[in-house]
Amino acid sequence: MTVQLALLEAPPDWRIDEHTKEVGRRGLARARAVLQSHPPADWPTTPPVDDVPRAA
Repeated sequence: MTVQLALLEAPPDWRIDEHTKEVGRRGLARARAVLQSHPPADWPTTPPVDDVPRAA
């Protein structure tokens, strides 16, 4: 494949302002910090047998 589609520029009213981007970046940083403090290795890989819903 030799042809690549060109991306279209978004109209100015669709763009996210810098304040909103910064709020999002800070939120992502906080979420990453929380995830780092609770690594997946500490989480059970499967629910305990008593917690598995049973068909009626």
